[in-house]
Amino acid sequence: MDRIKKYIGAAILGSAILTVPSCSDTWDEHFAPDQSATSATKSLWDLISENPDLSRFKTIAEKASYYRDETHPQNNYTFKDLLDGSLLVSVWAPENSAFTDAEYQHWLTLAETRGYTVQQQLMANSIALWRQVATGGGIDTLTMLNGKKVAYDKDKFTMSNVPMNLKNIAATNGTLHTVGTPLPFQYNLYEFLKDGENAAAKNLTRFHDYLVAQDTTYFSESASVEGNPDINGNPTYVDSVYLTTNTMLHMSHHFPTNTNTDQYLTYDECFGDNIQGEDSAFVMILPTDAAWQAAYEKLAGLYNYANVYLDKDQVNTSGTKANSLQYIPVDKSPLNADSLKEKNINMDLLSPICFNLNVQPNAAGQKGRWTLDAFMAEKGASAEYFYNTFGDTLRTDDTWDKTSLLDGEQVAVSNGVAIIANEWKFPHKLYKPDVIVEVGYQSLFNNSDWTLGPQAPQSIGFSNSIAKAWADTTGFVSHNNFYYVYPPTATSSPKIEFRLVGTDGENRESEVMSGKYDIGVVLVPNYYMISTDSIIYTFGANGNAAVVNGDTIPLKHKIQGILSYCDNKATKDATATSELMEYSGEKVDTIWLFKDFQFPYTYKNLRKTYPSIQLTTKTTSAERKNGYSNDFCIDRIILRSKED
Repeated sequence: MDRIKKYIGAAILGSAILTVPSCSDTWDEHFAPDQSATSATKSLWDLISENPDLSRFKTIAEKASYYRDETHPQNNYTFKDLLDGSLLVSVWAPENSAFTDAEYQHWLTLAETRGYTVQQQLMANSIALWRQVATGGGIDTLTMLNGKKVAYDKDKFTMSNVPMNLKNIAATNGTLHTVGTPLPFQYNLYEFLKDGENAAAKNLTRFHDYLVAQDTTYFSESASVEGNPDINGNPTYVDSVYLTTNTMLHMSHHFPTNTNTDQYLTYDECFGDNIQGEDSAFVMILPTDAAWQAAYEKLAGLYNYANVYLDKDQVNTSGTKANSLQYIPVDKSPLNADSLKEKNINMDLLSPICFNLNVQPNAAGQKGRWTLDAFMAEKGASAEYFYNTFGDTLRTDDTWDKTSLLDGEQVAVSNGVAIIANEWKFPHKLYKPDVIVEVGYQSLFNNSDWTLGPQAPQSIGFSNSIAKAWADTTGFVSHNNFYYVYPPTATSSPKIEFRLVGTDGENRESEVMSGKYDIGVVLVPNYYMISTDSIIYTFGANGNAAVVNGDTIPLKHKIQGILSYCDNKATKDATATSELMEYSGEKVDTIWLFKDFQFPYTYKNLRKTYPSIQLTTKTTSAERKNGYSNDFCIDRIILRSKED
């Protein structure tokens, strides 16, 4: 395999832009000259050089270097060399009339200053692999050397709707066609943002800079050309191939390295889809520099990071406290509070902005039923919801319309539509959602006042459908599950502590942010322990107990919550104690322990750390004789997000 074949093979493998040969084929079989074209005696370069109407294309090809990626041209190798080599390709060469004098000079200047642009937008946009002959009828989709998909109409003799003038001129290394205008080029979303001049023209410089900063370039040994080993027997390379990847295009969550992830207090996140892929249809919201800054300022108060957090993973889940609580010192993470804030706001601004049309549901919730034109014509209004590539579900409600996300200038790109947005319009329920803790599905955090055994707290399965007759009257239990907390002794007060990390909801896992919340606990009547419609129950005459099949079950509770949360001190978390709140016990009900509680520091995107709440019941012996109980049943904990 000669050198250029290897470079193009690397481009194919590195960016997945071209079709890979079948298992029974080899690269050389695909790239070798087509031996069936026995009448051909000249190369593509010979044919182009001999045609005076292609002199401008010829001159550009001589000056345009072949690039292995956007920063690495192949030394001393131009498109002239490619068209005069053994690589089997087809060319749609623009005739001289396709360029004005100014356009021609522009391409020549770019060949000296921005050669990769010339390759992607003109030269590689005019060339496809293998011999492509305009005969036999039908429409094929060809992949050009730059990865663009082009409609090849062999009935109308057009390429991307551009008529071909000369057709099917056989060469030893492919086929030549000529066109009266260059084949149209469109950026894909990735190229649209990566082109600095284009981004600046659209006021997207901040997005461009952020995207470029996520690039990782690495050496590809398999694609490089190996030379003689050095004196120690180590390989050397005549030409080295470097491939560039971008972490924003592939993984929604990841760490900066693949090793020692324990050192990182936070992770990286992004929209996590391949926006340079030409086979997908995306709608992507691109906030302008001003929109980005306004959104940053809007969210800033929710991202107040401390310099130190309690490492809650040092507390075990076996029902007892660990011997010691360890804290994460500032120097364990490569980020301080200010950099954590900037990093996480920017990540959360960008992670929800990309929508793959293939997974957007229609009004009936069926996915993959949209065309791009139909979706944009109505801005997705009839879609049941929007589903972004990060995994968020976004629904219209009384306070927010999902179609507002698509307000802005629409720019067609080769793999969808870019929305140049002058405002970041995502709803409060996305960037600061309620935190819903389904306690029946969460492992206990810290419970030192009881011993594992028959009287330990336990998760109780409850069927709303079986007990429908009385659940309709006194309230349903979410997810058919609640948690029963039994006192260690008949007269003691049970204490149970839970992580305040969201475990329920359509969107990403929710974490407490710096800002205000109302904090409540959803309690379940004690008689829900009997989940059957066959029981006979009434409320006692004094309202303090339920009579179930003749047995009296205490109803009332007095419950209290103790919050533990970060206050930026390296010794222990701060605490806040609620008032002792009354629960009648007659129906499923929310008891609000704290109103407008202000968390001073955020937990957004942090690992191993979270606030917690300890719940306890407190009753006197006289109260227990009057229908109060120390055991209690809890369905959920709710932190209701407040506008700040």
